[in-house]
Amino acid sequence: MRSRRVFKLLKGTGAAEPETGAKKARQRSEIDDRYKWRLDHMYESDDQWRLDQTKVKEMIGTIPSFQGKLAESGETLFNCLDYRDQTSILFYKLYVYAHLRLDENNRASHYQAMSDEIAALATRFGEAGSFVTPEITAISDDLLSKMKTDFPRLALYDHHLDEMRRLRAHILSPNEEKLLALAGNVTRGPSQIFRMIDDADIKYGDITDENGEKVTLTKQRYSDFLESKDRGVRKEAMETFSGAYKTYLNTLGATLSTSIYKDLYVSRARKYSTCLEASLDADNIPQATYRNLVDTVDAHLGVLHRYAALRKRILAVDELHPYDLYVPLVPDAKMKIAYNEATKLIGEGLQSLGKEYVENLLKAVESGWIDVYESEGKGSGAYSWSTYASHPYVLMNYNDTLDNMFTLSHELGHAMHSYYSKIGQPYIYSGHSIFTAEVASTTNEELLMHFMLERAKDKDQRAYLLSYYLQQIVGTFFTQVMFSQFEDQVHHEVEEGKPLSSDVFRQIYRKIYQKFWGPELVLDEYSDINCLRISHFYRSFYVYQYATSYSAATYIAEQLLAGNRGQLERYMGFLRAGESKYPIEVLADAGVDMTKPDAIEATAKLFGRLVDQLEQLLAT
Repeated sequence: MRSRRVFKLLKGTGAAEPETGAKKARQRSEIDDRYKWRLDHMYESDDQWRLDQTKVKEMIGTIPSFQGKLAESGETLFNCLDYRDQTSILFYKLYVYAHLRLDENNRASHYQAMSDEIAALATRFGEAGSFVTPEITAISDDLLSKMKTDFPRLALYDHHLDEMRRLRAHILSPNEEKLLALAGNVTRGPSQIFRMIDDADIKYGDITDENGEKVTLTKQRYSDFLESKDRGVRKEAMETFSGAYKTYLNTLGATLSTSIYKDLYVSRARKYSTCLEASLDADNIPQATYRNLVDTVDAHLGVLHRYAALRKRILAVDELHPYDLYVPLVPDAKMKIAYNEATKLIGEGLQSLGKEYVENLLKAVESGWIDVYESEGKGSGAYSWSTYASHPYVLMNYNDTLDNMFTLSHELGHAMHSYYSKIGQPYIYSGHSIFTAEVASTTNEELLMHFMLERAKDKDQRAYLLSYYLQQIVGTFFTQVMFSQFEDQVHHEVEEGKPLSSDVFRQIYRKIYQKFWGPELVLDEYSDINCLRISHFYRSFYVYQYATSYSAATYIAEQLLAGNRGQLERYMGFLRAGESKYPIEVLADAGVDMTKPDAIEATAKLFGRLVDQLEQLLAT
């Protein structure tokens, strides 16, 4: 599974071409091998990858031989599903390897070609197996029950088969499913175009830093500049960064519009009333859960408005602008944490997860799972990606900040979730829904934050950490719901037959942005361009799950910190559960009921308490 933090998108590398006289981004060759991931754990050479590519093409070609036979016997059905799974294991090993290599340097044409090849093969794979679900859903309940009795090994797929049959009203005929599968290369187009603009083509230019030196702007450096004590540097960084996207304004608007239209096409083809319904139904998430999140957060926006007012007062500015939202409120206590120190602190801070978990996490750190530092052309942000055929991998763009340490903790949470799911489940259930995935990563962050607050050296450092904690909740909770409301509205626009454009996107985003932050925030002319550079908008209704996950993780962390032994056992069971149940059920087993507003309200109230604590601390 691959995951990218939405609010971390501004914290990755850019593809800016350094200009003469500016401080350049490092080349990959300049980084010590100790801080690079070991992709040779997957393939020792690209030639080996080619051999497996040939093999998987042959395997994909064999899948249609099962067509028309799945109702013959339980053994035939089992053999088809098992063969498909074995093909999938090898295919995704190829897929992930090619994309990880490309993310080392998005300008590498060799790996661009490999990634394109495997993406095209994904369409062939989908086409080859497009008959499976329609044939299975056509089997009567009585016959399927008899097939399971006659061939007990088919019980492995019980939940998988139930999931298919739950969705049978939205499964098309074999020929229609084949047509949808054939459209794969086209429907992936918008996100691929955006990725090439955002990671390979865009040039941010130079700005002047606090020392008066010209520095080439990258996504990672942009993050650092937004935390500068020099307001002029912050303002120039945001104007320059946003200006780079303004150059692509019409292209980005057209690309995102096409992605939204793609969502509409797929949802209507599958006979859903709305794009939201189609997205949620894939994981059996009740629409009431989504609406509950949005409505509950809207009812608590007052605490975010209070935070904006506190920022304005502490920063002593006449007007609060977006470039004032990231600077630490206690800048002199800003913490620089080198990578090796960060891994040590993470290990110490996660002791509540037990000795076994921490030992496995630290083993991952030392075993070539992580690509640590930013380099020119490297993929942006941070993510964890894994396959059943290999250990997980983590991409970082580490730059010695507190935020980078928490990002590392977050992505290691994803990696360990994948690690334990693979141990605990057969391939078919070894993944995890995005609805549950962010729980594991955010629980790590919550535990680490409590650890850091406990060991704060003085009042200023505690205030700095509280300020950062508030920013975490803003980024992972409030901002994601803000993004979700934007997504919801633009999808409604196309569902009602209204046109989309960069101007429409910006107008909608600006209104929601202002609602969330309240009257204290003054939006600049370029503030609404952000809506055109969020990669997760190319995965419909993805981002709301960060907010639900944050709420669940907050509850779990509190229980773990209280020493609740039963909670630790439930949590480790959650990590191993994978997709063996529906996401709502998996979280319920971990002790969190996301069908109710309790966890969401608790997170909003926690935010309010932290605002109070920070205000009191800074007043003394």
